[in-house]
Amino acid sequence: MKNIIKTLSIVLITILFFSACKEQVAEKKVAEKVKVRTTTLIEKEISIPVHCSGKLSSKEESKLSFKTGGIISNIFVNEGQAVKKGQVLAKLNLSEVQAQVNQARLGLDKAGRDFRRASNLYKDSVITLEQLQNVTTALDIAKSNVEIAEFNLQFSTIKAPSNGKIFRRIAEENEIVGPGNPIFLFGSTDNDWIVRVNITDKDIFSLQLNDKADIKFDAYPDKIFHATVTEIGNSADPYTGTYEVELRLEQTNTKFASGLFATVDIYPSRKEKFKIISVNALIEGNETEGYIYQVINKNKVKKLKIKIYKISDKDLFIKSGAEAGAEIITEGVSYVIGTSEVEVIK
Repeated sequence: MKNIIKTLSIVLITILFFSACKEQVAEKKVAEKVKVRTTTLIEKEISIPVHCSGKLSSKEESKLSFKTGGIISNIFVNEGQAVKKGQVLAKLNLSEVQAQVNQARLGLDKAGRDFRRASNLYKDSVITLEQLQNVTTALDIAKSNVEIAEFNLQFSTIKAPSNGKIFRRIAEENEIVGPGNPIFLFGSTDNDWIVRVNITDKDIFSLQLNDKADIKFDAYPDKIFHATVTEIGNSADPYTGTYEVELRLEQTNTKFASGLFATVDIYPSRKEKFKIISVNALIEGNETEGYIYQVINKNKVKKLKIKIYKISDKDLFIKSGAEAGAEIITEGVSYVIGTSEVEVIK
């Protein structure tokens, strides 16, 4: 009797053990079904915005300098000051330059006297034609020397080339400066404000003249300014490998200053076909390749290797590797592996 009871106990324990194992296996199978949300991969003909950054400047921004070197006698303007066309901004000490002008003029007077005397002597057949020609050449040289000296005198004073603003004052009074050394950074206000940005070779061929753009400045965080592409560089910068693009801002009453940092979105007018899905679908990859999961047979998954054209804040633009209409996992993808079974939540 004891042996029968003992045998029944062992059988009962065994049954309970296998029942528990089956329950655990069942629970495990249930746990393997990952709840996910999906989105259909669509194909659209769109233009992808080109995101970049740059700096604001005047269309005509230039460095103003003296033609000749010397000692700065007077500087009449300060940084940030608005100036009018023709206004005198700075002068050199003119003692040396004026002396050169006087010397050239005296030389011209002498050359003129020599020419008149030689002309009279030639008429009387006292001197030869060659001697007259030499005197004539000397007169021409003296005239050129006067023109050079007066030109240097004229450009020993810096004048505003147009209405504008002094963005930067580089030198001070009584400093000795060389020819062409910048004294002021000047920007014209007669022309438009522009933003220059650098574009990669991947994006440069999608842009065309007159494409529209939205621009934001840190100084005006709540405002969007509109602009148009006016110039596109034809050669890459040898140091950065990027292409410079110029955008002209639309007229606005907003107060600007040269050098403001700008973030730019350019919208190409030319459209291309792309397959688009939420960026959340991407499970791994880089700028050119990645992986996504497609749901097949309702609850199975297939890992797809894709070629990426571009990744934005919200969207993933796919070149190849997936077909339009595919059901792609966009939520819960981080819990999925190749052997997972999924439950799609509508």
